Amino acid sequence: MTTPPRSARILPTDELLAAADRLLNPSHDTALSPGVRARAAATLLRLALDETLDAFWRSVSPRMTRSTGRTRMLCLQWYVSPSVARQWYTVWSGLSAACHHHTYDLPPTPAEVQAWHQDVSELLGALAVTTA
Repeated sequence: MTTPPRSARILPTDELLAAADRLLNPSHDTALSPGVRARAAATLLRLALDETLDAFWRSVSPRMTRSTGRTRMLCLQWYVSPSVARQWYTVWSGLSAACHHHTYDLPPTPAEVQAWHQDVSELLGALAVTTA
């Protein structure tokens, strides 16, 4: 049995962002608490960053897709502006911390994740301009 390519298993980034938006702004009553919805939205946003960074490295240097996520982010500063690379790492780190359940930590608030949503949208646009 072969494993499908990673990009075939994941929703496109625009759908990941839309799904995160629906979790943060539910249109009807939902059984999920705001903390659970915020954590799920953070997971989708981080996945969008990961998928976009993978696609970027596949187009620029395919061997980089075999590197760790931290390495790929550190090398990003040589291909985009340092401020974009720094913001990418900051947002990715914040989302990574928010994705994981810690016994004594509170889940991220929907407002925090909404701010990261805006940051992720801007970062995806900045990287798209770089590859265009």
